[in-house]
Amino acid sequence: MNNSPEIDKILKVMKEKQRFLIASHKDPDGDSIGSQLGLYLALTENGKEAVVVNQGGLPEKYNFLDTENIARFSPEPLPFTPEVVFVLECPSRDRIGFVEKLIPDSAIVINIDHHLGNDNYGSLKYIDPTSCAVGELLYFILKRGDYDITSAIAEKLYSALMSDTGNFRFASTTARGMKVAAELIDAGANPKWIYDNIYAKASPATIRLLGHTLDTLQIIANGNISFMAVTQQNINRAGARIEDTEGFVDFSIAVNGVRMGILFKEVAQNEIKISIRSQNGIDAAGFARRFDGGGHVNAAGFTLRDKLDDAIKQVLAIAEEYVNAA
Repeated sequence: MNNSPEIDKILKVMKEKQRFLIASHKDPDGDSIGSQLGLYLALTENGKEAVVVNQGGLPEKYNFLDTENIARFSPEPLPFTPEVVFVLECPSRDRIGFVEKLIPDSAIVINIDHHLGNDNYGSLKYIDPTSCAVGELLYFILKRGDYDITSAIAEKLYSALMSDTGNFRFASTTARGMKVAAELIDAGANPKWIYDNIYAKASPATIRLLGHTLDTLQIIANGNISFMAVTQQNINRAGARIEDTEGFVDFSIAVNGVRMGILFKEVAQNEIKISIRSQNGIDAAGFARRFDGGGHVNAAGFTLRDKLDDAIKQVLAIAEEYVNAA
């Protein structure tokens, strides 16, 4: 088990305080929502008041985690004034969006993350870039605090690990993470059921949008870079949502010989979200930092305020130089 001294400080706050707000980065992914829900259950099952709030939408595939009955995605007033705010899997506090306005000045902010380059904000911090998911870090906290890891909590935390490691196949997967996953299975997580919901099921609209996106695939830089684009036109054609594009970027790195895969997502007019995947010596986070973004060595991202075509030209020009220099 991880023996960070910060864990004991966090557990003291969890035991002594009563009202908790749990947040993450805008447009939460599997690790952030699974971790939030797991923490929510651990707190509420021990007599605490807690609320999960995020800005942005959630991919439909995570509905099986009971997100609709727990998580909020609007800036409506909270049912209480939080004494403690957990910010999970978010390297920079400004990425929580409108949730910032719900945080009172008196609140203790606890920053739990595994991203490289975390801003080290918060009253308390538990940051471990060697961890494969924040769900893993929460498991260490709950185990150290002798919380009962129920099957429902195990399901949430296992989903966090599975999603952020690409079903335990990304380079970020570790022996320690696999041991945690095994313990979560022992606690009641059903790996087949969770895998089926995250990776083996999708709405017809999502499949249609994936098809349109794959049609945009192009290979450049002597086969070292591939890129695709999700346009608002194709989203509308498919009857899909931008949130349902999670995982599309992984297809960009599946092309033989490609070292960097890039997905451009037209979130709105003049708002382009860029996701990066890399392998074979290419640092995705290092590239993303050139655009004030960040992430992990093989998975990163950033946002540009520009037209789609202009964003593609700008990013690809720098990407070719970056890959050629690696």
